[in-house]
Amino acid sequence: MTRRLLIECGAAQTRAAFLVGDEPMHFWFGPARGDENLPAPPQAGDLFAGRVRSVSKSLGGAFIDIGAERDGFLPFRKNEKPLSEGAQIIVMARRPSIGGKGAVLRIAADEDLHDGLIEQARKFGVGELGRSNDAAVMAFCVCGLDRGGDFEILVSDNASKRALEDWSNDTHAKIEPERFERYLIDEAIEEMFGQRITLENGAELIFHETEAGVLIDIDSAAAAGRASLAINDKINESAVRRMLLEIQRRQIGGRVIVDFVPPANAATRTRLADSVKAGLKSFARSRFGKLSADGLCDFTLARTSRSHLEHATERAGAGWPVPGRRFTRDWLAKAAIRRLERALGARASARLRLIVGPEIADYLEGERPQWADRLKQKFGARFSIERSALMEPRDHDLAE
Repeated sequence: MTRRLLIECGAAQTRAAFLVGDEPMHFWFGPARGDENLPAPPQAGDLFAGRVRSVSKSLGGAFIDIGAERDGFLPFRKNEKPLSEGAQIIVMARRPSIGGKGAVLRIAADEDLHDGLIEQARKFGVGELGRSNDAAVMAFCVCGLDRGGDFEILVSDNASKRALEDWSNDTHAKIEPERFERYLIDEAIEEMFGQRITLENGAELIFHETEAGVLIDIDSAAAAGRASLAINDKINESAVRRMLLEIQRRQIGGRVIVDFVPPANAATRTRLADSVKAGLKSFARSRFGKLSADGLCDFTLARTSRSHLEHATERAGAGWPVPGRRFTRDWLAKAAIRRLERALGARASARLRLIVGPEIADYLEGERPQWADRLKQKFGARFSIERSALMEPRDHDLAE
């Protein structure tokens, strides 16, 4: 089956999708080319030059300034020499920053370091070390490199192609400007953010993401008219396949609780448990817990990064992608710029107006003016970005 990595390098954001056949299996969202050095939340495996801000004997660790929005926490190991406040160290993130908590750290081992990183740490004082200087390469490394085997690489422009091939002589990419549209990636991303996924038999998967873990409910209400224990088992079989795909797409990690519909008997419960265990083998460092007689199942996945919901949304009131969260200004501003960029590329002679609400206008003008500058370099001055006090604060629209 054909495997493809699609990389879209836009003026405001780099996006990647890994496909098996025509099925998107994995998404990645990163900075635009040119924005690679903007601050980003720590992910597992990132290296940082840090400075000890404070030591907490009661918590058994130290808070480390790593140049991120929140200090990281470094737990002390038994019989380890205590750190002094103000000391400079090189640390690696073990777990990402989640919600209001900073990243969990460990002191970097000798094998994690080389002379270049050590010299970089001396110059930085605090900050991330060794980050790639090209977003297209970052997308390839995160979304493609750990997939293994051969796959086709499709990129949006010649600059991205050159960056990948300069990075590695063994990497060869093809230019296909409309690859995201061709494979319906935007629709798959929109579905990935949805709380409810409808299965072929009418049942639903319902995702409840929290900082403590994820609850997945199998709702068979739509199939209730023909409900039976045999139907329950078929619902569970289809739910496992789609659940594992969605966990991968949504980048879910940590403790997962699944409420399956009750299995018909002990034999079908064993088959259901075996099916979940088999699917979890494709996830690194997963651990299956148990499956109860009434269908309640738990397992744990490695928490190496924020989920896509955590990446794209923030805490808020009801009525957003899921209750209690809404898309961030950054995410919505990127969507607005992407829509303008695509329209400018598709309509060579059009003069377009991107009309944005006050919050998006403030963000584009005050924090990300480089995005409009990149569009001007690429398409000239045949567009404008206009503030509208009559529009909802985070909305946008496109007009001629």
